[in-house]
Amino acid sequence: MQCDRTTVMENMEESSGVAEEEVLVLESNNKTGCLAKFRSRSAPEWILLMGCCVCHGVMIGYTYGMGSLFLEIKDSFGASRAETAMVQSITIGLMCCGGLLSPLLVSIIGNGNTMLIGTIIACSAIIGGGVLVESISLLIIIVGAIGGLGLCNIFIGMFVSVGKIFKEDYRVALAALILSAGVGNFIFPYMNVMILEQYNWRGVFLINGGLLLHAIPLALYIRIILPKEKPDQTDSKKCFSNLYFRSHVSLWKDRLHVTYFICLIIRSVPLALINYFMLDIAVYKNFDEIDGSLFLSAVGFGNIFGRVAILFSRSIINISPVIEYALHITFTGLTVFLLGLSNSYGLIIASCTVFGLGFGLLTSTVNIAVFAIAGEGRYPTALGITNTGVGIGFGIAGPIGGVIKDNVESYDHILFVFAAICTLSGIWLLAVAVFSIKENKQKTAK
Repeated sequence: MQCDRTTVMENMEESSGVAEEEVLVLESNNKTGCLAKFRSRSAPEWILLMGCCVCHGVMIGYTYGMGSLFLEIKDSFGASRAETAMVQSITIGLMCCGGLLSPLLVSIIGNGNTMLIGTIIACSAIIGGGVLVESISLLIIIVGAIGGLGLCNIFIGMFVSVGKIFKEDYRVALAALILSAGVGNFIFPYMNVMILEQYNWRGVFLINGGLLLHAIPLALYIRIILPKEKPDQTDSKKCFSNLYFRSHVSLWKDRLHVTYFICLIIRSVPLALINYFMLDIAVYKNFDEIDGSLFLSAVGFGNIFGRVAILFSRSIINISPVIEYALHITFTGLTVFLLGLSNSYGLIIASCTVFGLGFGLLTSTVNIAVFAIAGEGRYPTALGITNTGVGIGFGIAGPIGGVIKDNVESYDHILFVFAAICTLSGIWLLAVAVFSIKENKQKTAK
């Protein structure tokens, strides 16, 4: 398997945040196995990694498992699909886009303090908002907006802390974090429905918020294990440096990067739609909520498999990372077609698993594509732009999908339309990538 450049970690605190999708950069010409180089670590360092994996799995499980509460929340408030979907949509959107501000907070108060503040804000919003609010608008503001901003700070604190401890072996630590997210995505949808059988959706928020409180002792532990951490006050000024703006200008002049960014948003929409509306899709296809939660868990299972597969495939696949990413987008779009065509229980389980496989491949290769497009010098800036694109795609998916379904009877038609858009975006990126590679070779030859 190919290993990543350790210098990427030195840019972590300057970057615009590390989202669930942005955690693996691999160097294409290194064939040495990463696990073989993973040196023995002390117990405190292993505790840190395991704690971050658990909290990361819980956080991703909470955000993506929220889709299993869709119908309960919708019926409780008598809200439209668009309004109900905005709770999860804004949560994930701000969790990603909020990474633009979190590195600045890390540079001022440190990783542990950033994570501690984020946990308190997120859990207060999730528990308080989920239990006390009496309108969908307040739920969107408190759980979605405030909770999402709190979660983004937990993300940054975990990833930067792991990066500081596992500098030379960061790729292996990232692989563990990648898998923990898939496990959370697999477990939480079905777990939430089981909780719903005993309590209502407010009880699910209360329990999920309590699980997220585990990030508080982790944040305190980070403060202990990094006692010499002295936040650099000058780091906050780096985002305003000439290099930062030059990177932005050059990236937005790069045809391949602009195409990649547009396709990133487009492919994020169907990924979000299926996670947000899976229970509603299950009811539309004449299944119940428990079946819908199992369909979501099947997506999570495929997601895990996709994340694991990419760790082994990098030593085999020798094509351009951007071309590989474009092929994964096209494949994922086709799996959405398959879901729209499926009506029997077995076919839906199979199509959800295959869709999850594409989801996992995308989330594990997006950073490889970013690094290939931007290069090492512009990578931190491109990382922040990618986070923003993911946040935009997941943020707009809920309202768009809800409005369409409130006015269109068939979910199958919605799936077909977004599957076509996703597939075409992958083909578009593939064509631009091939043309750009050919153009660069011609310039090099000259």
